[in-house]
Amino acid sequence: MKIVISGLGVMGASLALAIKNNLDDCELWGYDYPEVMAEALQRGLIDRETGQWPEDCADADIVFLATPIAVIRDHIKQLNGVVPAETVVTDLGSTKKEIEDYCRSISFSGCYTGGHPMTGAEKSGLDAANPLLYENAVYILTGSGMTPGAPVRTKLIPLLEKIKARVFLLSAADHDRVMAYISHLPQLIAIALVNTVGKCDDGELPFFELAAGGFRDLTRIASSSISIWQDILNSNQENVKEALELFITFLNEEKERLASLEASFAAANRYRKQIPRQNKGFLSPLTDIMVYVDDRSGVIAKISNALFEHDIDIRDIELLKIREKEGGVFRLSFDSMEKAMRAIEVLEEYQFKAFVKE
Repeated sequence: MKIVISGLGVMGASLALAIKNNLDDCELWGYDYPEVMAEALQRGLIDRETGQWPEDCADADIVFLATPIAVIRDHIKQLNGVVPAETVVTDLGSTKKEIEDYCRSISFSGCYTGGHPMTGAEKSGLDAANPLLYENAVYILTGSGMTPGAPVRTKLIPLLEKIKARVFLLSAADHDRVMAYISHLPQLIAIALVNTVGKCDDGELPFFELAAGGFRDLTRIASSSISIWQDILNSNQENVKEALELFITFLNEEKERLASLEASFAAANRYRKQIPRQNKGFLSPLTDIMVYVDDRSGVIAKISNALFEHDIDIRDIELLKIREKEGGVFRLSFDSMEKAMRAIEVLEEYQFKAFVKE
C-alpha cells in the first residue's frame, strides 16, 4: 500500500509514526518543504520524499492532507485529474462541508472523504510527533462513498482501525454544525474571556496575578494561533454565528436572573454527565479498572506482559497516585466491560488488587 501524507506538522508526523508502528505492508511518502521532508526521512518517519507533486500521488492508495484548510483546497485542485477513483483522498481539517462541496463542483477524480481526528497537541512540528496521538481518538469520516467495497471501506477505515482510532461516520453538514458548538464556540469564548479580563487589568488590581486554577484551565485554548483559526471560522461562518447568537441569548437571560440560577446549574450538571470522560472524543467511553501496585521496579512491565500473554489489549494507562516506598494506583482502560473483567482475573492471578472504576 502506498500512502502519501502532505503536511508533516504535528498531526501529519504523528500519523506517519502511528502508521509506521502499526502497518507493515505500506510505503510511506511525505510532502512538505524540502528541509522538512529531509528531516522526516532522516528520522525514519517516512520512506520516500514526494519530489513531484501531485504526480507522485497518481498511484497512491491513500493521500492524507494534513494541512491548513486553504491549502487543502489547493491540493485537491492539483490532484484532480491526477488521482483515479480508487485513490482515497482525505483531509484532517476542522470543517468539512466547504471542501466536500468544492470536490463535487469540480467532479473530483479521486475518492474524496472528509476526515477529522478529534485529537491534537499543544506543540507543533516534527519534534512534537507522537505515535499515540490517534490511539483511542474519535476519527470522524464524512462523505457518501461508504458503500461496501468502496475504497474508503477497503483502504482507509482498516488503516484507521489498525492505528486504534475510533471511526465515527457523520455527514459533512452535521459535522460542521456540531463543531461550531463544541469546538469553534468554546475557542471564541476563551478569547473573549481573556480579553475581557485583560481590558480590566490596568495595573491597579491583580487580575492576572490571581488568575489560576479554573481560569487557566478554561482559557488554555485562548493561546491558539489565528493563522489556523481564521480559515476554520471562514469556512463555517453560518454555523458559528448561530452558535454565538444562541450563547449570547443565554448569557443575557442569565444576567437577568443572577439571583435564581438553581435551574441552570442543575441542567448544566445533568448535561455534563453525558460527556464521556475516559476517551479523547465523544464515542462510547472505555471501561476503566484501578490497579494497586507496590513500589518496586518492573511493575508496569509485569502488568503489561501479563495482559499481553492473555491477548488483552490495554487502550490507555495512567498513573494516578504514588507514594515512595508505599506504591501507587494505575488506571487501565479497555474497550469493553468483558475485557476489563478478564483483565482483573488475570491481574489477580499475579497478586495485583484490581477492580472496575465506578
